[in-house]
Amino acid sequence: MNRRDAIKNVGLIAGGLTLIPYACSLTPEIVFSNLPNIKKEQQDLIGWLCNCILPEDIENFPTPEIRQNFVLTQVNDCLTSEEQAEFLLGFEKIQLSLSPTKEIKMEMLTPEDQLAFLKLHFEGEGVITRFLETLKNYSLLHFESSEKYMKNYLSYEFMPGRYLGNVPV
Repeated sequence: MNRRDAIKNVGLIAGGLTLIPYACSLTPEIVFSNLPNIKKEQQDLIGWLCNCILPEDIENFPTPEIRQNFVLTQVNDCLTSEEQAEFLLGFEKIQLSLSPTKEIKMEMLTPEDQLAFLKLHFEGEGVITRFLETLKNYSLLHFESSEKYMKNYLSYEFMPGRYLGNVPV
């Protein structure tokens, strides 16, 4: 084998090995600077919890980003470090209360069991309740920030100071 073929093969192998991790997942994993331990599966669980609390209607109320990204961005950017630590503790506790061995996933439960699980934790007091309240507040903010809701229900104008032109005084 000559030197050019060897270099070409090494380049192809190196390129292939660098592209394999990106080829396995169709959606990229978003890493938040203040929440680095939340992986893709956990982000999906937070998104699922948000959609259980307030179902997302993409057709009637489209938004620029999906709810879980909005909620996690708000938690990452707007909460203090103590509130973020409490949020992560609540998330960890809700995962452990769902399944201590992590064998059961929320999607495996029936809808009645899911609602009973959420209702039980909403009625209680503690870290899990504050975690769910944070998800509820940011889910509601995500819904209220959709353009259609703001225009049709709040009569909000995105351009301030409407110009009326020739108006009698």
